[in-house]
Amino acid sequence: MSALQFWGYKVIAMEYKRNPRFESVTGPISLEPKITTKINVENSDINITLSVMVGSLGGKDIPFQVNCSIIGTFVYNPDEDLTEVGLDTLVRNNAVAILYPYVRAIVATLTTTSNEFPGYNMPTINVNKVLVQQDEKD
Repeated sequence: MSALQFWGYKVIAMEYKRNPRFESVTGPISLEPKITTKINVENSDINITLSVMVGSLGGKDIPFQVNCSIIGTFVYNPDEDLTEVGLDTLVRNNAVAILYPYVRAIVATLTTTSNEFPGYNMPTINVNKVLVQQDEKD
């Protein structure tokens, strides 16, 4: 058994909105996903909500906006934490990183099935590092 067990995830919300003001462009479109987390720890049970927003409806240069939120369920086993990494580190570094590929796949599916624009594959990232950078900007 490991110190952090992943029990699965559920989709809370997923939404694709076409930007009616979008004007076709010939070059690449720059999208910067906004990632947020909400962590709830009760004893050894952990629920993490991971939300992503990609795109915008505010201008003419982005074709869509996609929002996706999932909640992942984990259990922390302190007796199995032999290296004494700790709950906080495991949640921030590992649990959120475990959930990211699921959100990434949902965003890719939603944008691909729009049948109007090419699908968007969010980049593979160090999720913890991106969250820290976003916090510093805000």
